[in-house]
Amino acid sequence: MLKRILMLISLSGLVFLVGYSTYEYTSFTIVNSESGITGFIQEHLADLETRPLLLETYPIEYTNKVLATFEHNEKELGAVIFQKGLYGKLKPEKVLLDRSFYSEIIDTKKGTFILFIGENKQTSIQTIETDIVSRGERVKLAVPPQKYFSKIRKIDHVSKLESEPNYIYRTLKGAISGAADNMDGMELMFVDEDHQSFLIYSKEDSILKTVLGVYQYNDHGFEVTGMEKPNFYSMKEEKDFCFEEKNVKADDTEHTYIHGLVPKKEEIQKVVLEVQRKEEVIYQISSNVVENQFLLHVSLPELPDGDGKLIKKFHLYDKEGKYVRTELEAS
Repeated sequence: MLKRILMLISLSGLVFLVGYSTYEYTSFTIVNSESGITGFIQEHLADLETRPLLLETYPIEYTNKVLATFEHNEKELGAVIFQKGLYGKLKPEKVLLDRSFYSEIIDTKKGTFILFIGENKQTSIQTIETDIVSRGERVKLAVPPQKYFSKIRKIDHVSKLESEPNYIYRTLKGAISGAADNMDGMELMFVDEDHQSFLIYSKEDSILKTVLGVYQYNDHGFEVTGMEKPNFYSMKEEKDFCFEEKNVKADDTEHTYIHGLVPKKEEIQKVVLEVQRKEEVIYQISSNVVENQFLLHVSLPELPDGDGKLIKKFHLYDKEGKYVRTELEAS
């Protein structure tokens, strides 16, 4: 009787072993090598003529998973998460395509880990406010100054948002480039660090295009938080002195600026705004002239209604600092 039981156990073990081996050999078919992984990716992309560039492969700790990242289709980022079988071969678990940033929640016997994979375009991104939330706050990820990256972090109490990540940049120019649509060819002209505002411009076919915006800067980097609609000006003829007020919102505050033009022939280098009320100067600020343009932040004190007219005086100075003339406006 005992021999029969032992024989049945041995037979059951043999059947299980044969069944599992068959499953392994039929399911885990990809060789864990550069050529094997690249061949699978190429076949999955259905592009047998263009070979993808394998960036990196490595096992994910505390799991039976292997990560492979690659570049394809004219420098687009992709990734594959494989399962590794008992005999070392791989089968695909998830293919990630068509995005510049991916995050995956991976549960292991050692806790919850988050896999981050991304592209740092022009190596200008410093921090990513990811789509992963932990303890009510979005997880921030420091990004290395390299084109592609992957990181794994152990994070507890996580969930994933159905929203895009926010990018925070190393420089203001990078933040503007990342946030602005249809702003190709525009250059940074003025930066107001005190009020964290900026003006970008372009000039093409005698048309001047300007955009006023605001940003935030902290230890994580630069982030554009608002941009006004573009303004367009014809520059076909020589311009006299002129200006207009522009407003831009920053959180709960609205900033007022005066953006103006000075005649090119006068070679004005500096504009000083002096605001008077009843012959008393109540506000003064200056701006250098760039490409015959100036930008002045206006922050006037609150005045009682009917407390007299305000007179704006624009004092113009040349490159040597010599006074040229004054333009007036009363309101």
